[in-house]
Amino acid sequence: MAGFMHSKSRIRLDQLLVDHGLAFDVKEAGALVMAGEVELPGDRRSPTPGMQVDISAKVLTKPVKRFVSRGGDKLVQALNGFDVEANGAVCLDVGASTGGFTDCLLQAGATRVYAVDTGRGQLHHRLLNDKRVISIERTNVVDLKSPSDPIDLAVVDVSFTSLEIVLPAILELLSQKGQVIVLLKPQFEATRSEVPRGGVILDPMVHAVIIGRFLKWIVDRNIRVRNFLSSGVLGDKGNREFFLHIEPAAVG
Repeated sequence: MAGFMHSKSRIRLDQLLVDHGLAFDVKEAGALVMAGEVELPGDRRSPTPGMQVDISAKVLTKPVKRFVSRGGDKLVQALNGFDVEANGAVCLDVGASTGGFTDCLLQAGATRVYAVDTGRGQLHHRLLNDKRVISIERTNVVDLKSPSDPIDLAVVDVSFTSLEIVLPAILELLSQKGQVIVLLKPQFEATRSEVPRGGVILDPMVHAVIIGRFLKWIVDRNIRVRNFLSSGVLGDKGNREFFLHIEPAAVG
């Protein structure tokens, strides 16, 4: 936990956290307090977002998460592993959800991110308030009209649907040198017989079969696979996931 002293005589606890960079905004700070992630050593009171903190109060808080969701932790490994540069890029985040991928792209220097999701009200409020983010809700990427800016980098994290359904539409949106990073989730590319009860595929042989089948689908459609790596962050329920760096074969 990180600690600090504050010079003001009195201040709201949530605002104090924001002022010292321990939360993105007051709403996030309040959530940290309510989640029990903030401590006031020597103060018998239970911390609340609006409580006034004395000048001598020492505040301890768990480190602020780097991204708004675990998705950002996944994608940053892929960007580094594939040596993909997002700085200055116009990006497309397919299956944006809370916005972990979007957040990662922004922190990597993306100039604009189109955050697309079939759901509604999921994107983190900090990202909604960022002028570089264009949120497109209740929209399947296969129905997405071409943005005014061709896409330099698309990142894809979809669930309960196959990548084979969405990838053709995504490739059509790319700029001349556009590229794609896809998160392959074996449980959503598998046949019914390949998914055990509980939905978690642990058998490496089954992973290999699913990955091989998907790679064949990729190659058969004249899509170039530039690189492949296993995600260092497990998916929901402990499923192993994999990243692929792809682009139309005609590029480069």
